[in-house]
Amino acid sequence: MRIRKRATAIVAALTLALGAAACSGPVAAGGSGGDSGGKTKIVYWSMFSTGEPLQQLMQAATDRFMKENPDITVEINWAGRDVLTKLQGALNAGQQVDIVDHSNDRVRSAVVLTNQALKLDTYLQQPAYGATSGKWLDQFTPGSVQAFAEKDGVYEIPRDVYVSGIWYNTKLLSDAGLKAPVTGMTWDQFTQLLQTLKAKNPGVSPLGADGSLDFYNNWWFSYLAIRLAGLDAFKKAAYDKTGALWKQPVFLQAAQMVRDLQDAGYFQKGFEGSVYPAAQAQWVNSKTGMMLMGAWLPKEVEAQAPKDFKMDMFAFPNVAGGKGNDLVEYWANVYSVLKNSKHPDAAVKWLKYMSSPNGAGGEMAKNGFPTALKDAPTPATHVAQAEVLSKYKVMGQRGGLNDEVPKYMTEVFNRCDDRFFLMQSNPSDFISCLSDGTAKFWSSNTPPATR
Repeated sequence: MRIRKRATAIVAALTLALGAAACSGPVAAGGSGGDSGGKTKIVYWSMFSTGEPLQQLMQAATDRFMKENPDITVEINWAGRDVLTKLQGALNAGQQVDIVDHSNDRVRSAVVLTNQALKLDTYLQQPAYGATSGKWLDQFTPGSVQAFAEKDGVYEIPRDVYVSGIWYNTKLLSDAGLKAPVTGMTWDQFTQLLQTLKAKNPGVSPLGADGSLDFYNNWWFSYLAIRLAGLDAFKKAAYDKTGALWKQPVFLQAAQMVRDLQDAGYFQKGFEGSVYPAAQAQWVNSKTGMMLMGAWLPKEVEAQAPKDFKMDMFAFPNVAGGKGNDLVEYWANVYSVLKNSKHPDAAVKWLKYMSSPNGAGGEMAKNGFPTALKDAPTPATHVAQAEVLSKYKVMGQRGGLNDEVPKYMTEVFNRCDDRFFLMQSNPSDFISCLSDGTAKFWSSNTPPATR
């Protein structure tokens, strides 16, 4: 699960003891500091923990890289999901860290906006790994790197990329005589699909949700608000110092549409108290038909799904007359090279290898992880994602607010939405909560930094 607790900025004043402890994880090669044996050493701090599928794939790929490049030693700290919290203490202690990874929003907050990331534009204009001509940038699908760029350049390289959409049990829909187009479904078509599925399968809930996760709960209102009002209007409301823009009728309409789904009984009974990953277990066991989820879902349920379980995805439905139709959330787990890297050329060489279609990048795709590489295969579970990305415009998570103002999302948006989605407040109260909370938030906070 992509746990996205809304950390604002990583605390800078961690103790030296924490920094020392953070670097004690297992490594691929080398010692704890400096170059050794005449080799250039680069140090990569990873979001993965030992034993995870991608950890194993990346370790094996790194071992091959070092065999191909005997003058470079890569030391890896498999630090886990709190790698960015550990990172700052290590940097304060003067430890060498050349590369770090995590989701694009968290790397941006912790490394890019704190001016600790190296700009990579020049490297992207150089040949890819093993090539003597062309550009590394051209190895990626058009726009995939630029989607995570700042105004002044590129600081993040996407590794595995994802959209969010409606994932469904193909057999349940097929048995009910239903077909779901990958793109272009309207809200009326969607609600008709839910109604038909419920009528033909009374023992199956059309929708599943784990109400324990605020950043899953807020998907429904966010998507509908953007579909109806448009992306610009949605973001302006979040940044409005008076909070009044949330009171526009279009946002109340979006909230009411969410409540209509709930009142119709489309979500499974007790969804409000469902604890992750209970809803996913119900889904793969055909107790629910669909889930609004990120495209990491296939990998999450891979181990628990029955062998004959088949899934697919379609884009979040459009709404009639909406100003934000044909938009899809798009994000990635990314690499970033630190500006104080001792060996940036060697660090980028490793990144080029890890993003090579003939190297680790291609292996990731073959193992079911979607990448941003043009010549890497598309995993069978992500063919729909590729189609959506070919037709829709991309936006950041929750319209980009997760990337730009995580503190606002935690303290205002998610707090208000949780009470609403868990049916503890009505649509009008929810909108009032957003309006009042937004005004209060901006009275004591400043807009986010930009680059």
